[in-house]
Amino acid sequence: MHTFDEIGTAHKVETGLDAALANKRKIMGFGHRVYNNGDSRVPTMKAALDTLVAEYNRPDLAQIYDALEAAMTERKGIRPNLDYPSGPAHSLIGFNTEMFTSLFVISRITGWTAHIREQCASNALIRPLTSYSGPAERHMSPQ
Repeated sequence: MHTFDEIGTAHKVETGLDAALANKRKIMGFGHRVYNNGDSRVPTMKAALDTLVAEYNRPDLAQIYDALEAAMTERKGIRPNLDYPSGPAHSLIGFNTEMFTSLFVISRITGWTAHIREQCASNALIRPLTSYSGPAERHMSPQ
């Protein structure tokens, strides 16, 4: 969100990105150590962000998002990771930008714990390089 705030509008994305890259600044929310061809979680989170953008009537935010994503992909060949759509979504529902790191960590603790348990049990470092083979999507009935 700091990058979005700094850029201001979608029309300033190109010049804002040029300045950041010239100063060798990292553009947060892009790249992933494992998902080199794009983070498979992004489309789901982007759909949730699009819903929030419509709910809160913030097309300006979506325009900056889309323009920056396109510019980063074109110039650096780096695609968004899960944090990219998560940041604006958290902002729209009222979280301060300073809370994002904590929110990102909280959402990952269960997965990290499961990985640690699995790795300790097999005494091996496990990287998520395989496809999910568990149950298909399941829907909960309201109680």
